[in-house]
Amino acid sequence: MPWVPKEKEIAALLSAEGPRRFEYFIHRVCDTRRVWGLYDGGWASLGDDAEKLLPLWPHQTYAVQFRRGDWSTYAPREVELDVFLTEWIPRLTAAGISPAVFPNALGSTVIVSAADLAAALRHELAESYGETT
Repeated sequence: MPWVPKEKEIAALLSAEGPRRFEYFIHRVCDTRRVWGLYDGGWASLGDDAEKLLPLWPHQTYAVQFRRGDWSTYAPREVELDVFLTEWIPRLTAAGISPAVFPNALGSTVIVSAADLAAALRHELAESYGETT
């Protein structure tokens, strides 16, 4: 049965500090092999022309929290982890887009380079699952 976060877990994570949400994101994404974003004819983004950010979450439940305002028509969409690492990371790097990991309603997010996010994911895959990518 696929993992679905419980209400208590959701509330705790949405109010957690950025480093805790980042750690949780890495663990859960490697566990489920999925990364989640919001999509409506294109991927939702944060930032401005100077700093473009791609918001990412470990589960669709967390992404749904951002479906308001300009993003009310967006729907959660998953990306397989292998595809994210092999296709998305190079594209994000080339486009100068940084992942915004696990943003919450308080406006807090962890901004990392695409390369650093890939390194953290690969480290978790190697340490916890014995996998190399």
